[in-house]
Amino acid sequence: MPGLLKRNALIVLTLLALSLAAIPAFAESYTISWNPVTGYTDNTAFETGKTLTYTVYWTTDAALSAASLKSIGSGLSTTSSTFDPTTAAMTRGTTIYFTVKATLNTGEESALATGVAWLVPRKIPGTPAGTRIIKI
Repeated sequence: MPGLLKRNALIVLTLLALSLAAIPAFAESYTISWNPVTGYTDNTAFETGKTLTYTVYWTTDAALSAASLKSIGSGLSTTSSTFDPTTAAMTRGTTIYFTVKATLNTGEESALATGVAWLVPRKIPGTPAGTRIIKI
């Protein structure tokens, strides 16, 4: 039986920040999304009855050391998660790295996806907050 989940399909190496709306609010929301995992590393599809969840992390460590990972969302059945950089304690103007891990309901986990760099935007006073999308 195949051992590891496919991680190459987990991440697209492009990072896109699209402004969707300028909704006046105090929170600044970003949605991060990634490609779904559809099978094992040997290209075998998951067996019937197996379900998959995702955990998405951020870190300032390009090496993605386990001790540095901070969760944005866990136990996610969808391929996206919404976060606020301020609430997540991301320092404005610094580069962070996003990564994702997939877990089957059997407990089998993928390796971390390759980290994708993102420059946390500086907050400009008086600029309305809105929702933006980051695709990894």
